[in-house]
Amino acid sequence: MEQNKKIGYKDIFKQKEYMKMMVAALINRFGDSIDAIASTWIVYELTGSAVWSAVIFGVNKVPSVFVTPLAGAWVEGRNKKAIMIITDLIRAFCVAFVASGYLLGFLQPWMLLVTTCIISTVEAFRGPAGSALTPRVLQAEYYEYGMSLMSTFSSVTELAGTMAAGGIIAVIGAAGAIYLDMATFLLSALIICFVNTREERSRSQIFDGKAYITNLKEGFSYVWKSHEVCYLMVVVLFMNGILVPLNSLEAPMVDEILHGGAEMLSLLSAALTVGMLFGSVTYPVVKKHMSGKKIMVIACVVVAVFYIGIPLCEPFFVNWLFRYGVVIANSLALGYVVAATGAFLSVASVKYVNQEYLARTSGIMSAASIAAMPVLSFIISGLVSFVTTAQCFIFAGVCALLECIWILKNKGIEGNM
Repeated sequence: MEQNKKIGYKDIFKQKEYMKMMVAALINRFGDSIDAIASTWIVYELTGSAVWSAVIFGVNKVPSVFVTPLAGAWVEGRNKKAIMIITDLIRAFCVAFVASGYLLGFLQPWMLLVTTCIISTVEAFRGPAGSALTPRVLQAEYYEYGMSLMSTFSSVTELAGTMAAGGIIAVIGAAGAIYLDMATFLLSALIICFVNTREERSRSQIFDGKAYITNLKEGFSYVWKSHEVCYLMVVVLFMNGILVPLNSLEAPMVDEILHGGAEMLSLLSAALTVGMLFGSVTYPVVKKHMSGKKIMVIACVVVAVFYIGIPLCEPFFVNWLFRYGVVIANSLALGYVVAATGAFLSVASVKYVNQEYLARTSGIMSAASIAAMPVLSFIISGLVSFVTTAQCFIFAGVCALLECIWILKNKGIEGNM
């Protein structure tokens, strides 16, 4: 009888330990969204150079690509709750240093580089630790609703933080906004202190290089040999990569294809956000009636329609009503399938991965997906010198259709997803 009970979002609020983890994550997300605006302002005000902004952005991504898979192997077998608390405290110290340096006038660009690198490095340890704790604080039957709720609240919190950032900076200044980020890290660490992660008490471990290398090799071997994990890796890489043309060429698309301005750009972004929120909320219901494989096939088709349909409809965009209708409908649909697919992949990466390898697998998948974006951005920046934005979009749409065919032909995952 227990197996057939109806599960809904209300049940997630009863999962006390998971809710504590969620609240800590949301507080973190709110602070980070404010800090992102404040830090950008500080970097530019301090250096007056767009080059420095680009360099710091790049430095922020490097540890995520290179350290995360290594960190995943180190995290295994250690107290993950302690790792999350310590990394939050380190991040709080770093942002407090930046805010104080800016306020007191001793902050230098190289200091921003160092603190950014430290923060990104400790985040590379925190991510796998948090992923590995999910099965310990949330039962398997609640994964769909629990992780969808987390995704929805994260999007809303990030949006709220971004919208509030301007007002917060105007009232308490950029340094004050970064101190606020420090407070969110401290509050997150405090909340995690009270989470019962049900981890086995392990004796303190001395770093063993040989054992670490063995763990690392086992992690890569597990990913390579597990059909389900390889499948998830391919889809994760595809879903991250296929959005790069849109993210990189959004402004040229609005200008060259849609013949619009800033208002069209805002409309497109708003429709994508609404679609993503709706996709996150309704994913558990959709998953009850549809397999993950069908969700991903539909997602690929929607992505293809977006990339191919918008350029092909350009001759009809003289009718403003038709143009706005196409943009809103396609953006809502794209946002919906991106969120639904993201929710499925988040749940599947916990459900179908052996808990013993969860931190290592999470690190490897995260690093691969992050690395795909700058690589593809670089390729696209070269391509647009030779082809039009419309041609880039059509090529991306064809790639989406090829991914759709690959998913349909991949029979091995039919019964598992």
